[in-house]
Amino acid sequence: MSKLIYSPSSRLAGSSALTWGVFALLVLLMIATRPYHFSSALNLPSASLAIFFICGLLRSSHRTFAAFFALSVLIDLASSYARGAFGDCITPSYPFLVVGYYAMWWAGLKSFSLTQAMSGLKWVRQYTQTLMMLWGASSVAFLTSNGSYYWLSGKFEELSLSQYFERVAQYYTPYVQSPVAYVVLALFVATACHYLAPAQRHRVQNDK
Repeated sequence: MSKLIYSPSSRLAGSSALTWGVFALLVLLMIATRPYHFSSALNLPSASLAIFFICGLLRSSHRTFAAFFALSVLIDLASSYARGAFGDCITPSYPFLVVGYYAMWWAGLKSFSLTQAMSGLKWVRQYTQTLMMLWGASSVAFLTSNGSYYWLSGKFEELSLSQYFERVAQYYTPYVQSPVAYVVLALFVATACHYLAPAQRHRVQNDK
């Protein structure tokens, strides 16, 4: 008896046109939700962390990771130039963002290897493992971005380390919740496509 293979991510990665379509949507999502840009008017949380994780789920290359990071930098530079406030976004700690973004991409890539050959009975466990990887990578991104900002921005010289942690602790949960919400939505859509696509093909064949 053949083993049921359940892999919405590999289904996406298997279609070149569909994968490029997903990447195009991710580009638009980053532009629409990047902090200090359109997100303020649209009231949308930043999707940047989730986008890098999803790029990993799609088994994208380092070249794709670099392209999305370059896009994030271009958006920040353009917005900072338009507002005339480079100091709000571009600080000596800014390069450390790549550490968190790479952690998200790497975690997504490893999560894809977990879900690549999941059976129908194991998908709950596999998705749980994926979300745990997402939480861990989001935590790394939070620590590196906020930690580097504390040490290098020059705006917290009068704060002790304990005072800084007390101040930033309130931002941890919202920071992690945002990528989790986006990725859960993406997994839901991928799962729905996995189940609906065979049914659609079956209806087309019956119509013929």
